[in-house]
Amino acid sequence: MDLSEELEFLPPEERQGFKDIVLEEAKNQTERVAYYECASVGSRSFSGRPVRQLVYVTFYIRSNKKIVSMFLDGTDAKKQIEEKAAELMPTASNQADFEFKDSRQIMNAIKRSPICKFYYLLVRLEPLHPIRTDSHEARCDECRQMIYGHRYKCTDCADFDICQNCESKSLHSEHAMLRIKKDGVTHIPNYITANAPRFVFPNAC
Repeated sequence: MDLSEELEFLPPEERQGFKDIVLEEAKNQTERVAYYECASVGSRSFSGRPVRQLVYVTFYIRSNKKIVSMFLDGTDAKKQIEEKAAELMPTASNQADFEFKDSRQIMNAIKRSPICKFYYLLVRLEPLHPIRTDSHEARCDECRQMIYGHRYKCTDCADFDICQNCESKSLHSEHAMLRIKKDGVTHIPNYITANAPRFVFPNAC
């Protein structure tokens, strides 16, 4: 990662300041010093990071992205990210990245840039839309709510689907689940349909 690539993780109005610092230090052959270095506030967290940390967070959805600076709290980071996502992109799902189950995962996903030494985090969002079956809207077989975002189909049970919210709670964890973004779009490999019970994928060739 070079300097220009690294600066893409910063808000546009702050990039020149970081660039000037790095170039000046390189010119003077001094040891690099992190600009806006994150200060520890309180005790250390489980990952060795400060309990509160200044992080440049990139929220992105397809070709659109927004970068903001946030002081993330190691015990409340998930809530902070979800609230900021809903504020910046209200039309997108605010269940960040669908992989962050708790604040610990978010704090562990924070990276430090090698040149400017700032901390950054990438958060992927997706459009909020219902996933439909061929004839009707799909309901989650756990919470009975309409499924939005990703649908998770059981590869063992007959016609059993759960929503991404229930999947994040490890419900129905005794069976392998197949993530389907959209019927007719998500490609299901032949080896999965060939080895699954016939009633799971009745329309598979």
